[in-house]
Amino acid sequence: MELFSEVKNRYFQLVFRIINECADGKAKSEMLRIVDEGEFEQKVIGKKQQSFADLILNRCGSDENLNLLTETDGMLYPSIETAGKPPLPVRFSKIEKAWLKAFLEQDGVRMVLRKETLDKLREKLDDFETPIRDEYFEQTNKIKLPAIVDRETYEENFRIILDALIREKPIRYSNTDKRGNVYTNKLALPVNIEYAMRDERFRVSMYSLDDNRPIMANIFTLSDLRVVDEEVGIDRETAKKLLFEQKYSEEPIILEVTDKKAAMERCFMCFSGMERTARNLGNNKYEIRLHYYLFEEENLIRSIISLGPYVRVVSPQKIIDEIIVRVKKSISLYYR
Repeated sequence: MELFSEVKNRYFQLVFRIINECADGKAKSEMLRIVDEGEFEQKVIGKKQQSFADLILNRCGSDENLNLLTETDGMLYPSIETAGKPPLPVRFSKIEKAWLKAFLEQDGVRMVLRKETLDKLREKLDDFETPIRDEYFEQTNKIKLPAIVDRETYEENFRIILDALIREKPIRYSNTDKRGNVYTNKLALPVNIEYAMRDERFRVSMYSLDDNRPIMANIFTLSDLRVVDEEVGIDRETAKKLLFEQKYSEEPIILEVTDKKAAMERCFMCFSGMERTARNLGNNKYEIRLHYYLFEEENLIRSIISLGPYVRVVSPQKIIDEIIVRVKKSISLYYR
């Protein structure tokens, strides 16, 4: 049945989620929310124009209902009966197993997975050979930073922030930024944990409740970090909207790119996640306009510098000045 194609159709995963989440019972309203989140915008499926919700909730003919759920005392439960286990176990494809085994050997994985989980996965995948090897890949544009000395604190900070995210709780912390500014006992609501492959560091995006602004901090520089039960009057989703809505750049960064050594291709790769436009200026030159969020500015400047001499910043002046300062500093360090 095409509806449940594991490879091509999202409805397979939706059915998987519905059955497992109903293990302890779900109200119809909650089930409809799950279906609405997971189905295509085109809600009518099948030759008889039924909706997926109708099929799940057995509101079609007796020969058409999926009969995956049963209703008891107004709550929906899986038709499959299991003794205290999820009705449907997770099944990994060979490609997923290959990726997972390679992932388990990466630095920092123990920050994401508990030791018990890590040991169990390694045991299950012990006899599975993965073709993915680090030596097959070359990562470019990486920044070599000094090693993190206090690894234990780094990992503990990660777990504290992850706990705050899961529980949607604010945190208090102290920090010293790269300019030497000291912040003590600050209150913030974590929004996301992000991983920068270029410098192999985890960072946390937060909404500062003391300053009413979004900030990003390196997890390894935080100290006195703790989850607090203080009432802050804002939830994570609202903080995320404020982060994206209020802090958009007022003017774009305009680049002039000379398309040598695949400079245009590299530009589009570097800035693939940003709103951008491009136009041909003639003579193998192009103009790229980048619209960005202010908290992305640091990584954006690094990306521009990494593109080398074939990319020139036309405006704004503050970005030009910052790049000049960094390039001069790099030259002075190289020749001293």
